[in-house]
Amino acid sequence: MGQPPSAYLNTRNPVERHDALPDTLPGRLSGPGLETFSIHDCKNQQQLSHHTHTLLSQLPSKMTAKNRNKNSEKSAASSPEDVPKKSPKSSSSSNNNGVSGPSPQGPPSGSYLGLFATIAFYIGLIGAVGFAAVYLQQVVEEVRQISVRHEHSARHDGELSVKMDSVVQQVESLSSIVDGLESSLGITRVELEGSIARMKRGEVETRKVEEALQRLQNDLLRDLSEGIKEVKEAREIDFSSLEKTVEERLAEVSQSIKASVSEFTEAQDETQGQLSDLKARLGDMEDPALVKQELSAIVEAVAEIKAANEAGGISADSFREQVGAVRSELQTRNQEVASLSQEVETVRSVVQEAVGNLRNSLSAAESDVQALKDKSSALESGVEQAVVAASHVEKQVNAAADQILRRSEDLEARVKTSEESGDSLSASVSDIASRVESLLAKCDTQDSVLAAQGQAVEKVKSGIEQEMEALKISLGELQSNMAAVGGAQTKLSSKDSSLGQQVEEMKSRLAALEDSSSSSVKPEQLQGLTSMVEGLESRAAKLEGHDQAIQALQMALKETTKTLAGLSKGNKGK
Repeated sequence: MGQPPSAYLNTRNPVERHDALPDTLPGRLSGPGLETFSIHDCKNQQQLSHHTHTLLSQLPSKMTAKNRNKNSEKSAASSPEDVPKKSPKSSSSSNNNGVSGPSPQGPPSGSYLGLFATIAFYIGLIGAVGFAAVYLQQVVEEVRQISVRHEHSARHDGELSVKMDSVVQQVESLSSIVDGLESSLGITRVELEGSIARMKRGEVETRKVEEALQRLQNDLLRDLSEGIKEVKEAREIDFSSLEKTVEERLAEVSQSIKASVSEFTEAQDETQGQLSDLKARLGDMEDPALVKQELSAIVEAVAEIKAANEAGGISADSFREQVGAVRSELQTRNQEVASLSQEVETVRSVVQEAVGNLRNSLSAAESDVQALKDKSSALESGVEQAVVAASHVEKQVNAAADQILRRSEDLEARVKTSEESGDSLSASVSDIASRVESLLAKCDTQDSVLAAQGQAVEKVKSGIEQEMEALKISLGELQSNMAAVGGAQTKLSSKDSSLGQQVEEMKSRLAALEDSSSSSVKPEQLQGLTSMVEGLESRAAKLEGHDQAIQALQMALKETTKTLAGLSKGNKGK
């Protein structure tokens, strides 16, 4: 009777869940003698107040109904025991109601009824308090279960938030990586633009060099063709005039020698005949006057012979002068050939300088191409790494999204109040997906930029290959021109051989003349002829030296073409 309501708490097991309670009850419930409990993840405080108000409004009606039932039961149980007690009361009451007598027991029955009413009231109050305690115990147990469920859901939400934070960190790291890649791509783009500008400058310089080489080649070919023509014409004129003059002079000399020899033989025969006649006459005659006449005639004949010999000496002097003029002409021609050889040497030095500059430009272009290849390979490796990292992050994001979707579905099935958190998670997932899509779009743009850069590099390579092909064509033209020069050289060598044959013929003629006129020709004339022949031989030797210099120039040009071909092959191999 005197126990407080808290004594009835935690005495029975919790019954089934009441349908009137919601899934989530926010706030705290406390009371005298009851344990304080907390509820997480509430929807709304107004719902809590509304439910508590409904519960408190329903408690009195239920308590009164149960008290009535208990009172009826107790009255039914106590009625057979109180029959003998009530019988006198009833009799007294009947006596009171009747006419027969008075009722002296009226006040004690009223006191019993009051006592019984108070006892029944306390019993009903105690039952209502016990029922309320039991009901509150059930409510507390249900609230505890709900709090446990919400703690479990909060734990899951914490794990999901941790995982989402890790995903966000990974996305941020990926964004930082992508930003670094973009910065590196910007740097490489700037470097590629600089290299493209350098390549353009190199192309302009190579074009200038090609134009200079073309002009030099044209000038060289023009000068060589003009010099070859002049040399050919001069040699033809010189050889033709020299042959004609030598043949004429030799014919004149031979004729004069023959005439002088014939005259000398005739004069010798005449003198011998005259001497024989003189001897005969001297043997026949003894007159000194006749002898004097004969001697005077002999003296006159000897004077005529001396005059003829002097005339022959004058003709030999004129022939010597002509030979000296021919020598001076040969010296002038030798000087012209020497100047031509100097011009050829200067052209050779200019060609060597141009080839050296071309080699330097080619080496610079090769170094630029190698640097571009290294940069493109580094960019490709960086892009591959970025693609791998993006794919890995995308897989992780997809897995996390799948897990989040599954857990969100579980949470939606378990707890209906987590829809808002699920919406926020889906919004964050959509944000992450949009970020990932933007990152993938950036990666696609970077791939397109890298593809464009690769196309630019391929264009540069094709331009360099075209330049190398043009250089090969120009080298082929140079080789053809050198072949033409070699043909002209062969012609010159053939002409030199013909000149040597002519010199040999002249030597044979001179030997024949020496054999035929050893007794009549003067040694000075023979020395002049031999000196002229030696001059012709020295001229032929100089021409052979010039031919050797031209051959050396051809060999140097062949070596330069070989080196350029090797450089072009090396560029193709790279």
